[in-house]
Amino acid sequence: MAKAEHLSLFEFQRKFTNEATCEEYMFHKRWPEGFVCPKCGHREYYYIKTRKHYECKRCSYQASLTAGTVMHKSKLPLQTWFWAIYLVVHDKRGRSALSLAGLFQLNYRTTWRLLHKIRHAMKERDANYKLLV
Repeated sequence: MAKAEHLSLFEFQRKFTNEATCEEYMFHKRWPEGFVCPKCGHREYYYIKTRKHYECKRCSYQASLTAGTVMHKSKLPLQTWFWAIYLVVHDKRGRSALSLAGLFQLNYRTTWRLLHKIRHAMKERDANYKLLV
């Protein structure tokens, strides 16, 4: 398992300046050696800009960057997700949905769902760790 990155606020701001840098990061995390179709293994693809999907040139399977992640089927920008995750994991007191709603200028229900998904993913990850063997 790869070691988690610990970025300062300044480094985080510099690394994820816009939606494109977040998409590029997700692409390289999902396909470190370049696109590989999850269905047939082919490496050539079309990019469907309107849907932000990658379509295999051989079998026409469409893959998204967020499939299998907490961001799957979300209409929120990746940059919003990245910021929310950064803020949640770097605040030992925790973040409230209300505080995120104010920061991101989103409604409370949206940030509550966002926060709920992030916390659920953190809980699932932590479930793999054991204190005693």
